[in-house]
Amino acid sequence: MTGDEFENVFDDLLNGDEELKAFCQVLQEQVPQAFIQLHGDNGVVLPEVAAQPCSAEGVAELLAKTRAAGGRPVAAQGQAGEWCYGLRVDKISAVLLFSLPGRSDNLLVEPHGRQLLQGVIDYALLQQEQQLLKIENEQIFRQIAVLKQKHTALIEDNFRQYRLIQDKEKEYARTLESEIARQTAELRNTNARLEEASRLQSEFLANMSHELRTPMNAIIGFSDLLLELKLDKESREYAQTIKNAGMNLLVLINDILDLAKIEAGRIELEHAPFDLRETVDNVASLFRIPAREKKLSFMVEIAPQLPALLYGDNNRLRQILINLVGNAMKFTAAGEVAIVIGLQSLASEQAQVVFSVRDSGIGIPPERQQAIFDKFTQADGSTTRKYGGTGLGLAICHQLVQLMGGSIAVKSVEGEGSSFFFTLPLKVARPDAVVAPRPEPEGRAEGNMQAEAASVRSALRVLLVEDNPVNQRLASIIIKKQGCELAVAGDGIEALAQLEKHVFDLVLMDVQMPNMDGLEATRRIRKIEASSGARAQYAGLRNRTKPLSIIGLTAHARKEDEQSCYGAGMNGFLTKPIIRARLEAVLAEEAEACNLGRPQGPAA
Repeated sequence: MTGDEFENVFDDLLNGDEELKAFCQVLQEQVPQAFIQLHGDNGVVLPEVAAQPCSAEGVAELLAKTRAAGGRPVAAQGQAGEWCYGLRVDKISAVLLFSLPGRSDNLLVEPHGRQLLQGVIDYALLQQEQQLLKIENEQIFRQIAVLKQKHTALIEDNFRQYRLIQDKEKEYARTLESEIARQTAELRNTNARLEEASRLQSEFLANMSHELRTPMNAIIGFSDLLLELKLDKESREYAQTIKNAGMNLLVLINDILDLAKIEAGRIELEHAPFDLRETVDNVASLFRIPAREKKLSFMVEIAPQLPALLYGDNNRLRQILINLVGNAMKFTAAGEVAIVIGLQSLASEQAQVVFSVRDSGIGIPPERQQAIFDKFTQADGSTTRKYGGTGLGLAICHQLVQLMGGSIAVKSVEGEGSSFFFTLPLKVARPDAVVAPRPEPEGRAEGNMQAEAASVRSALRVLLVEDNPVNQRLASIIIKKQGCELAVAGDGIEALAQLEKHVFDLVLMDVQMPNMDGLEATRRIRKIEASSGARAQYAGLRNRTKPLSIIGLTAHARKEDEQSCYGAGMNGFLTKPIIRARLEAVLAEEAEACNLGRPQGPAA
């Protein structure tokens, strides 16, 4: 048998693309949820028929960027918000493209993400080498079978080669096991560090929210009280300026914290039924008076075929619309501002709803229309100087719309106006679905506030539990102006001491306090109420026919903070800065409830 004949025996086993196929198979087994494509230098694409990691246009662009990156990983974001990655794998002379469905964060931004990506590829290469060794073993067995017939000496030599390869395979197996163990431990450590970083970031956001909102509570609250006094024109102007600046700063604080929570992945969207028309009307009510003052036409148009009730996050939708309408009002000096809601499609109880906010304002230059959705970006520098703002509002809108499964865009002509529109997929709710209470507009009419204040007809007995002296003073003034009897405690321990001796109709409980915080104090009160023996030791609890009303006061504004308040046994909560009208409404509601059956006992 000639050398050529010998080689032809193994043609059916040798395949120039085996390395690519083996690597692709191993990588797909490691990360089954990922979309993967290999582009070999020889033009082979594997797998040939499969979901692409990103759009067809995006694949070509990402492939070109990866080949030009000199071995560095490359990331690109598709139109649907997914992240696609490219990496040169020199060992198999190919470029790897992949994406992880359902993830909207960029792995390459985090150093540990790069390490994780490289570790997965190295592991796949090791397993691929092992598979190729198995193929090589099969070839050698075939060679031995052929050579036994003709060349005994060659058989012995090849057998020795086989044993050497076996030893090599065992060595590879030992190396592979050791490498797997090392990388597994490294991945566990990396995961632990990432979890700890996420926890610390969450705590930082919570503490930052508390530390910023606490002084804002005093600034806005006391400026409100100043404006109620008989001031001369100049003093009133100063007080109003302080309040306006405080409100503007509060908007900025909320925007920065919202953006930080979104980027940290700490935003959890609600999925509850809501009335779309009520939501839009609620937003519109905030802008009708400002529009009238600027002599702008303000219009709301909702397609009649839209379902009455939909499922989604009503509060986040309201936040998006307020941002967009607020921008339209700010940049429009004459003409109109309009909110238009339409139905793009309705199938299988799934509605594609199109929201549009248009204006006849200054417009946006074509070259800046995409950039305005970036953080801290406006159309140009003069916009910031003339109109103010930080450029966070549209960035937040963009990310919230993406989180809700939609997309947002703008059409604008400079000098003629703009139209911002976004589409959301919203499930249709049944007509009998229970809708959450309609949110109260931030700027209610003064007449409504006075009407609610007048409803506090009895001397409501209130215990204020607050450790901050400035906030104690502010809340005390507001509460006493409503004709309530008031006692103050500096922490949860003092609150329990007050309840031992005095009767109260309502407790306003700050959440974050030294010694004993509001959550622990509330749990203690509920535990005492549940025990007749313990309840008898507390004058404020022994004769009650129903649980004591406890309303939380918190500078934390996260969903988990709300859940913590209710989990501890609170009846409700108010976020700081406390909106005076909402506090007055709570006092009015409690006074009305107490008038229906006030428990008897000595007053505080």
